[in-house]
Amino acid sequence: MKNIAVFFGGKSVEHDISIITALQVMQNLKNYKIFPIYMTANGKFLYGEKLKFAKSYLSFNEKKCLNVTFELGKGEIILYKNKTIKKRIKIDCALLCNHGHGGEDGTLQGLLELSQIPYTSSSVVSSSIVMDKVLTKVILKSSSINTPAYVQFNKCEYKENKISIINKISKSIKFPCIIKPARLGSSVGINICENQKDIESMIENAFIYDDKVLVEKYINKAREFCVAVFKSSGNYMTSKAIEISKGKFYTFDQKYIENKDYQEKEISKKLEVSLKKLAEKSYKCLDCFGIVRVDFLYDEKEDILYVNELNNIPGSLSCNLFDSPFNDILTTIIEEGVDRFNQSNKILYKFNSEAIQKFIDMSDHLKYKFR
Repeated sequence: MKNIAVFFGGKSVEHDISIITALQVMQNLKNYKIFPIYMTANGKFLYGEKLKFAKSYLSFNEKKCLNVTFELGKGEIILYKNKTIKKRIKIDCALLCNHGHGGEDGTLQGLLELSQIPYTSSSVVSSSIVMDKVLTKVILKSSSINTPAYVQFNKCEYKENKISIINKISKSIKFPCIIKPARLGSSVGINICENQKDIESMIENAFIYDDKVLVEKYINKAREFCVAVFKSSGNYMTSKAIEISKGKFYTFDQKYIENKDYQEKEISKKLEVSLKKLAEKSYKCLDCFGIVRVDFLYDEKEDILYVNELNNIPGSLSCNLFDSPFNDILTTIIEEGVDRFNQSNKILYKFNSEAIQKFIDMSDHLKYKFR
């Protein structure tokens, strides 16, 4: 039986949603030995069998857990308590359920690669790009994929050029516009700015969550859709296309807190085909891996379909979008993660040369020697 480490939590405003995703995964993942690895908000990695149950997080006590660390290059996690090693566990694959900073942005992926542990999400580079909405737009535009017009700036640029930035937004983006942190998800920190009077306070609010802000054109009366994509044996599998019921935009509470009956809206066959094709194209051009959700805006009046953003590790891994059993999808992305790891290990990373010996020989003849 393969050992699967399920990673979740982390230093992110999406921390709680990540826990819910992991709980859903662990409830549905069959025929594997599951090791829940909880990343606390202050950066600790913890393990405990009770982490598989939701009530453990209502009055969480980390003293009941074992600490987790990694031995680089070994493909193992080490469980310890009070500096005493309790167990070493070979991990066959890491199933990532992290949302936001410290898990979805490529940092955890980098740790796993150094540790020689296969994982189920996009690579370090792809994850960091997809996490950044501005970089995502740059790649999408280079692939001739429509995305809403935007202005982007960091905190330092805004501090030095506030008036010119606001004037640029007023002239090129106009009002209303959408103001959001550039590297965040779950609709946290997003506001619709109706006029210039409110723009400064809304930009400052976005800067609470990130030091880079994105201001986008608001597509009036746009219909909003999403399609999830994953790869299986070289083929790209797309979910059904879902239209999202929302107000002016889909809020955090609408996504995760409000308990409403969900009814799918009928989508024309032509539009559904376009959504699926564009979802697959976006997934490919950003070199994604694992389950990724692509979010769309459709300007029905102009008949223009925009890719709004991609979610590298979506909430609940977008299991509700697929007709296949959740366990089957999880099994597929685990197998794909292991296969990608095995293929990467066939790449030649070491090149023997005489460079060091030549350096030593040349140094012997130099008047100044490095000490």
